[in-house]
Amino acid sequence: MHNFARQEINRFFSTYDGWTITPLPEAGGYDRQFSAERTISGNRESKKVLVSFDKCVKKEKIEALRSSVTGPYGQVQKSDVIVIVPQNSDTSCIPPDVRLSFMNSFAFDGNELAWTKKPVQKSEEEKAKAKVTA
Repeated sequence: MHNFARQEINRFFSTYDGWTITPLPEAGGYDRQFSAERTISGNRESKKVLVSFDKCVKKEKIEALRSSVTGPYGQVQKSDVIVIVPQNSDTSCIPPDVRLSFMNSFAFDGNELAWTKKPVQKSEEEKAKAKVTA
């Protein structure tokens, strides 16, 4: 499950673009927190990412992630917060200033978390049978 979470983060923050992704201490439960940083032309860009598998992300988790942003000398760094949740999640809990992204690998089916697989490609014979029966 966490491998899929890491794949989702790599989809947004490519190492080709200079992003360095560092896992932060565990948030508890299945949630994971990451720090994505890069330096471009002397400017340091930092993002804090929360990957949550909850139906509704609690505001306390987001506020805890915001408060954990400190620099190497104790100064407070400005950092954007990004929340990645499964598809069909309740997004009313997430503040409007937080960037929201959806996972491709997981979705909620009612109140149950389900793994969404890629659609299976049909063979030419199955496509021909489907055309004949239609």
